[in-house]
Amino acid sequence: MKKIILTILTAIMLVGCSSGNTDTTETTSTEKGYVFEYNNVEIAMNEDTSTFLDDLGEELSYYEAESCAFDGLDKTYTYSGFQLITYPIDDEDYVSSIVLKDDTVSTPEGISIGDKKSAVEEVYGTDYEDDNGSYLYTKGDSTLQFIFEDDYITAITYTAITD
Repeated sequence: MKKIILTILTAIMLVGCSSGNTDTTETTSTEKGYVFEYNNVEIAMNEDTSTFLDDLGEELSYYEAESCAFDGLDKTYTYSGFQLITYPIDDEDYVSSIVLKDDTVSTPEGISIGDKKSAVEEVYGTDYEDDNGSYLYTKGDSTLQFIFEDDYITAITYTAITD
């Protein structure tokens, strides 16, 4: 379990500390990649959070820290079942990643923590990158990662591609 948590935290830190693209025309691509949905609100990677943040309702917790890749603050909003992490550009916040925390939420395609590896392949196919035993799917300007333990999903992370 410690290995899984370390892998997720490392992935989030690498996204936040990778060389950032400060051109918002590229980071807000018209081609949507993977999209997460919560309470009928669609959230795409690299999307300006001002277009949907109020619609999510009040977060359970909030945390901010100086960004190591961009000028400003990275922000983490925790909701029931997931975390939304943002990055700043020109006084606006954009979606950096979404981490599903438990089986109360799922991908729009119906995959959630606790599902079998075979369910992921049935829904998303076999065109993935094997990343140390996890499946990494890339679409548009985003990735969708499934981490497994004993053939069951233990973590799901959406990540923006910013460079």
